Amino acid sequence: MYNKIYQILDEKGRAKTGIFLDGPYMGKKCILKPETVIREENCGEAAEKKSGVQLIPEKTEDASIWDNYLNILSETKETKVTEADGHRLFVEDYRKNPRLVIFGGGHVSQPTAHLGKMLGFHVTIMDDREYFVTKERFPEADQLVYGDFKELDKYITPYDNTYYVILTRGHIGDADCLRRLLHRPYEYLGMIGSKNKVRITRENLLKEGYTLEQLDEVHAPIGIPLGGQLPEEIAVSIMAEIIKVKNQHYSAYCDEKVETAVLEGRHGVMVTIAEKSGSSPRGVGSKMFVEPSGHITGSIGGGKVEYEVINHCKEVQEKEVKHYALTADGQDSLGMICGGQVTVVFERV
Repeated sequence: MYNKIYQILDEKGRAKTGIFLDGPYMGKKCILKPETVIREENCGEAAEKKSGVQLIPEKTEDASIWDNYLNILSETKETKVTEADGHRLFVEDYRKNPRLVIFGGGHVSQPTAHLGKMLGFHVTIMDDREYFVTKERFPEADQLVYGDFKELDKYITPYDNTYYVILTRGHIGDADCLRRLLHRPYEYLGMIGSKNKVRITRENLLKEGYTLEQLDEVHAPIGIPLGGQLPEEIAVSIMAEIIKVKNQHYSAYCDEKVETAVLEGRHGVMVTIAEKSGSSPRGVGSKMFVEPSGHITGSIGGGKVEYEVINHCKEVQEKEVKHYALTADGQDSLGMICGGQVTVVFERV
């Protein structure tokens, strides 16, 4: 199932899984794949976006079980254990390879692109002026696109984990971009401009059939108010707002080495921290892949917990949930004095 998870992440940049930690469905798992049905603009009508998910159970016969918990899975926006009919359901919200797409290649776009690369984004710049999208102006950009903003769908592939920044040279270009981006999935959509320009743009789009709900999702004027006027200062305010949005929900960390081990077809046990309290070293969602040979990829924090987990992997048949107490006494105690508890999920891959 991890092959499918990583495949969806490469395609969409986002994926979500659910696995029961106890009860009659203990160990049953599914994937939620983001799906968006789009009706393009036609005859002046606003585009329609219907976001949903495709539910992929680990076993086909379990599909009817997961139908009952689709709402809980969809509404859980971060990696955590939640309750489902009195049982514990571990939801992992994966996000990978965030993309920053900047429309407009002007003076604010340059430092914004630089900060985006520094923060780990795949950066694309698009402008309708060919001489504004050059390697001299944007040496760090991953993709440079020259084209009409009205035709951005031809050049920019929809991708769920995308942060769109509209910095064109005028309100016409801004509106052209908005019309086409509002029907897409995205993590963030922001537009530069004065309050008056933003108001006029909103009014025009409302007349065209776009809804308040759609327009209220747009961060405009863009950025966190920092009082800056220099391009670099404006870029900082934009990226600060993007970081705030990006980190508002806790997501599962995608360890590329663990992913590679799975995609190479290696066999072993995937170990994931589902819950933690106290002084446990790694966060929820941390993963480690333990192979029969003893080769280990990733880490759940080292120390006594990791040692015990590695040893237990030899006994895992399919799936298992185990609790470790970081205390000096008690049934599940590891003889430690730091305090806390860790719940670990074992899955044979």
